[in-house]
Amino acid sequence: MSILKSEDRAKWTNAFIAFIGVLAAYMCIRFLGQLGEWFDLEAKISNFVMATQAFGAVLGIGVFIAVFKNKNAVKYLSEVYGELVKVIWPDKDAVLKATIGIVIGVAIASGILVLVDFIFRKILSFIY
Repeated sequence: MSILKSEDRAKWTNAFIAFIGVLAAYMCIRFLGQLGEWFDLEAKISNFVMATQAFGAVLGIGVFIAVFKNKNAVKYLSEVYGELVKVIWPDKDAVLKATIGIVIGVAIASGILVLVDFIFRKILSFIY
């Protein structure tokens, strides 16, 4: 059973484009804040924090508009959503069984590697 519905395609595409804009704004604000710390721009520029946040917000809105106006990007995201609608997600029992199998497999592999390491360590201690 799919948790996504095909009629929600435009809503989820727009939400993802908005997320891209917010992420771009956040990265810009953090980058400019880090530059401010490195070069002590807070002391040199009045209202530096407000200026970085304003620039980040403008950049985020610009990224949102640029991606939203790009028909190829919107079409691609819409196709991605269309493929996600087709996915059959596993149920809780299947996920639990797969997780237990992976944990057991990793434990066995790490046990073998520990044993091999121990054996080589003993061999090398006899040589040296």
